[in-house]
Amino acid sequence: MTVSLPPQVVREFQEVGRLLWEAGLVSFHGGNMSVRLPEGLIVVTRHGAMLGRLEAQDLMILGAEGEPSWDTPIHQAIYSVTQAGAVLHAHPVHAVALSYGRRELRPQDLEGRHHLGEMVPVVPKGDHVPQALAVHPVAIWEGHGCYARGDDLWQALKYASVLEESARILWLRQAFP
Repeated sequence: MTVSLPPQVVREFQEVGRLLWEAGLVSFHGGNMSVRLPEGLIVVTRHGAMLGRLEAQDLMILGAEGEPSWDTPIHQAIYSVTQAGAVLHAHPVHAVALSYGRRELRPQDLEGRHHLGEMVPVVPKGDHVPQALAVHPVAIWEGHGCYARGDDLWQALKYASVLEESARILWLRQAFP
């Protein structure tokens, strides 16, 4: 399948990927992102792509040759049950640390509650993520990372970053009750 990606799509992946890495929400080779194009095609980062240094060749259209991210099926399932235009998967350290043994994370800060709602679901397995994102903008896979959906990668980034900020506040409140 030969489809050329619009430059603004490549630029959005690069800018959001860079901010994810700079914010410490992904390691050098961690996380992945995808967008749904107006034609219904899905563009996803390749397996092992460095989100902080993405190049156009790190992006692939599903169905084309190349090795997509290992959790591309989760992205596809999210698109099948939501109207999301984009999905990102990150590894926010505080949110992951707080996810162990929980079924939900309840933001205590005003911004967290405003953007994420009263609770963020924590799911035990990846195949539970799509159902959680059908209702919530972000969900945490226990011990692994978060998945956020949005109209675009910018909105998904907002949810992931607000989640980590809320998790840091929860962490500090537990450390200093």
